Amino acid sequence: MLICFFSCQKTDINGDLDGEWEVMSVTPAPPMWDKDERIFYNFGQHVCQLTIYGGPFTEGNMTYNGKEMTLDFPFIDTPDKQLQLKQYGIYSNPVSFEVHFESKSRLILSNDESTIILRKF
Repeated sequence: MLICFFSCQKTDINGDLDGEWEVMSVTPAPPMWDKDERIFYNFGQHVCQLTIYGGPFTEGNMTYNGKEMTLDFPFIDTPDKQLQLKQYGIYSNPVSFEVHFESKSRLILSNDESTIILRKF
């Protein structure tokens, strides 16, 4: 008898986008912007997780087609959380961005409201 075992592995489906990206700048600068605070976007599968150095902030649904992405954060339900979302350059929810890679380690997200420069390391 021949028995084969296969395991499921979720691989990166978004190419260079998948992984952890540190926010380097947001233009225009959001309210309460603290340039010394390390904040991150984490992309994987169909999820975007926003984190602050030391822990998660929120997760959202992501659609990405290689040129544009749409993010929807269903757990942003209070004014305080909406204000904190602005630190990430997100001024509306859901939000759409044009995606431009300057290199494998430098990403620019932009829309009519903001431009976000991120780095991957």
